[in-house]
Amino acid sequence: MKVLIIGAGIGGLTAALELERAGIEAHVFESVAEVRPLGVGINLLPHAIKNLTRLGLLETLLQTGLETKDLSYYNRYGQRIWSEPRGRAAGYNVPQLSIHRGELQMILMAAARERLGARVHTGKHLRAFRETPDGTVIAEFVDRESGIAVGEETGDALVAADGINSTVRSSFYPNEGAPIWNGVLFWRAATETEPFLGGRSMIMAGHPKQKFVAYPMSQKHAVRGTSLVNWIAELWFDPSLGFKRQDWNRRGNTGDFLPAFRSWDFEWLNIPKLIEQPRTSTNFLVSIVIRCLAGPSGASRC
Repeated sequence: MKVLIIGAGIGGLTAALELERAGIEAHVFESVAEVRPLGVGINLLPHAIKNLTRLGLLETLLQTGLETKDLSYYNRYGQRIWSEPRGRAAGYNVPQLSIHRGELQMILMAAARERLGARVHTGKHLRAFRETPDGTVIAEFVDRESGIAVGEETGDALVAADGINSTVRSSFYPNEGAPIWNGVLFWRAATETEPFLGGRSMIMAGHPKQKFVAYPMSQKHAVRGTSLVNWIAELWFDPSLGFKRQDWNRRGNTGDFLPAFRSWDFEWLNIPKLIEQPRTSTNFLVSIVIRCLAGPSGASRC
C-alpha cells in the first residue's frame, strides 16, 4: 500500500513515521522548498509523548524540550486558584514536554528523512487530486511560487495534513467559506529570562476575556540556569468586528495588547517586563482563534 501525505508539519510527519513503522509505504509532499524551524512553543501531553516514544524519539525530545512538572491557574492579581502535577510528576510513565514547535518539527523531519529517504518531497504544492474507478489516487503538484507543474504522484490513499487553508478540504467542501473567528486574539513569543516557580511550571492567569499563558520549553537554557519562556497574551474582541483572514498569523505590535497587561506584575512573574524584554523568537506573532461548527454534511467547519 502507498499513502500520499500532503503537508510536512507535525501531523503529516508523525503520520508518515507511524505508517513507516507499520510497514506501509508513505510519501510526504511539502509546499515549501526548505523546511525551517518556525513558530514558538507547543506543549506535548503524555498521550502524545507515548506515540513519539513508540517512534524512538523520546531521548532526542528530552535533550531539546523541557519536562513540565506542574500546571497552575492564577487570577489576574497573581493569586493561585488551582495547581496540579503533570506528566511523570502526576504518575504517568512518560513526561509532559514543553518544546519549541520548530525544533519539534525538525526532529520529526530528521527522522522522516532518515527512515523514508527520497520519499520526503519538498517544493511540491498540491494543486488538485482525483480518484480513478479502481480507487487509485492521482495527485497533481505545482511549484507554489511560480505555479508551474512539477509532476503527478499516484497512491492508494491520500492524507490531508495541509493546515487551516487545506487544499484537500476545500475540494470536499468548496462552499463552506472562510474559517469562523470566535473573537480571541493570541500574541505569542519566546523570551529568555530568569526561571519562575522552580523553572518547570506552566501557568495560566486571568479570565475568559483576558488571559496570559507562560511555560519554559528549553532543556539547553535550563542547564545554563535560565528559562526560554513561551508566552501567550490573549484578549477577546467582538467577533462581529471581523478580522482579515490573511492576517491570521503575522508580526504583532506590543502596543496592541501590553496596556491591558500593564498591571500584571506578580511577585513571582512580572508579565509586562517579560513582554518588553528582547525576544529570541524570529517572529512575534498574532493569531486568531477559530471556532468549529458542525455543518449540514456533518463535517466540522473551522
